[in-house]
Amino acid sequence: MPKRKIKEEKPKKRLGKKEMLIIPIIMGGATLVALLLTQLYPPPPPWQVCLKNHNVETFQLFPRIEVMVDGQPMQLPDNVGHQPKDGQECLRPIHTDKVGNDVHIEYIRPVKLSMVDFMRIYSYDNRTITVVSNSTGSNVDQVLTLNDYNVQYSYFSEKNEFTKVPDIKDVPVFTKEMVVRMELTHK
Repeated sequence: MPKRKIKEEKPKKRLGKKEMLIIPIIMGGATLVALLLTQLYPPPPPWQVCLKNHNVETFQLFPRIEVMVDGQPMQLPDNVGHQPKDGQECLRPIHTDKVGNDVHIEYIRPVKLSMVDFMRIYSYDNRTITVVSNSTGSNVDQVLTLNDYNVQYSYFSEKNEFTKVPDIKDVPVFTKEMVVRMELTHK
């Protein structure tokens, strides 16, 4: 009977230089593609996002915005930041929960929002704002045309006083206990 040949084990093939570079090249290529995609299609700014739920996000701030019209205190309506988007209800990360001066900022991560972002939502048509007057004992909505008023912004600073700023862009980003004043005076 013929003898069976015993197969000798071949030594394991070692990876060459080319094979060792394949994985880092693939990872680098995927990172490059991701960077290019975020440059071509950046995520929307936080103020344009619609929240999925209310009062569940991990980052929450409650700054205060005081509105004065010709020296009279007014309040913010309860529907700031509740505008529909694409035919659907949309609650923005910066909104009001009730009539008053408190603004609610909530987001999935810490985010820097400012008075500029608030005004993009509050005056979404860039021409009017709605204020609530309580001078008669009941809440009355008033729509104000911004072009009819001179607007002066100030914020309560570390100097323990309201610091006026020449432009809305100069108001610092919102913090937990920030107070911003928006004074409208008839032209």
